[in-house]
Amino acid sequence: MTELAIGYLNRSDENSWLKLNGSGLLPGVVSSEYDFQTSSEPETQENLRVNLRGSSAQVRIAIDLLESFIQSLGKEPHQPLCLRLWSADQAAYVYAPIRQAGLQAEKGYLLSQPNGSCVLNLRLTRDSLFFSSELPLPLSNSSGGEIITGLTLLNHDDSSLGHDNWFTVNTYNLGLNFPSLVRFEVENPYSGSSLADFWLGGLPCQVGESRPSLNLEAENGTGGSVVSHALASGGKYSQYSWSGTDWQTLGSWTLSPVDVSLFKGGSLTPLLRFFTPSQSESLSLRLLVSVAGVLVYEGPLSQVPKAQGFVELEPISLPLGSLPLENYASPHQLTLQARQTDAGTHTVEVDDLLLLPHQGFAHYHSLTGLPYQACLIDDGALKQSWTLQQGLESKTHHRIGSSLSLTQAYQQHFWCFQTDPVGAALISRSISVKAWYRKQWRLP
Repeated sequence: MTELAIGYLNRSDENSWLKLNGSGLLPGVVSSEYDFQTSSEPETQENLRVNLRGSSAQVRIAIDLLESFIQSLGKEPHQPLCLRLWSADQAAYVYAPIRQAGLQAEKGYLLSQPNGSCVLNLRLTRDSLFFSSELPLPLSNSSGGEIITGLTLLNHDDSSLGHDNWFTVNTYNLGLNFPSLVRFEVENPYSGSSLADFWLGGLPCQVGESRPSLNLEAENGTGGSVVSHALASGGKYSQYSWSGTDWQTLGSWTLSPVDVSLFKGGSLTPLLRFFTPSQSESLSLRLLVSVAGVLVYEGPLSQVPKAQGFVELEPISLPLGSLPLENYASPHQLTLQARQTDAGTHTVEVDDLLLLPHQGFAHYHSLTGLPYQACLIDDGALKQSWTLQQGLESKTHHRIGSSLSLTQAYQQHFWCFQTDPVGAALISRSISVKAWYRKQWRLP
């Protein structure tokens, strides 16, 4: 039978694993009979019949070790208890987290155990999918291809080489049969300030589908006066002026049938960047969605905090309504409206609007900010995030959102939006991203 063991995922010491089959067994452990079970559900139940024989002391040590593993379940989220087996097909160990476990003695235990022999049934509930050890995940954008040492992302996307707030994973190279667990490491190389709130959102694309244009430059929409400035994304921003307290249309953008269809009805979070933050305390914004010139959705208003350089608008789903998408969806128009209750003339200066997809989405809400050269780690296998700085761990951000796993798509694209502690979202900000992935199998 294949080598089988129980232990903690992140323990590299081989002696920390209790082997139940194969070579290097703990004295007192003879063998085990593994009742392997598959399931289409997230979890499956199995039975391990563990045969113990040796001195009374050796058998007692093995029993106590099994009991200690069971008692530790759920107490160490960074070191989950796993069932490990050797996969001949993969020529490597694969792991399945154990969620529940119980130890039962077979008939005659009280008579046989003092003589150094007994049989125990380990009843366990584990994840249905086994996963691999971590593998480096190559990342690409216009500043480099298939990078595993850290890919730079700026806080904007324009036509200049390397000016990217996105990266691509060529998932067709990974041979995935199931979604892959990913660990991201985000470093702050920006010496100007710590990294406050930031967002990361993904979108899978199939063969023949191109990465959609999710960065909408204000100057590329209708309305407003275009102003050139080196500190704006794309070198330009739009200025909008109006009077009165009613809702005012500022600008609009048309999303192509190809791009709208790629969203497949998924949610997107619009993140709008101002070139100059508003000093008003009464500015509100909202997005409208129109199809063929007809208004079909009016988003809720978002209050803009005074002097804040960006605003997170309410998520929208595109295309609107349930469509089979056997053909392309109709183009959709996004319209930005503003309302300000102050008296007099109002002015808003908008740089760009990022539509952040939710097919893999995380908002990292800042608690203390990510310091210069510190790294935030988001581990999909552990379902944990934390910060590492000079060998010390801390919690600088609270993570909100869904898993950032990889699907079996042809490619998967991710976009990021970054902010400063003072509420700015400067285009010159940057992060460095590294990633690792774990392949998954139901039948390893």
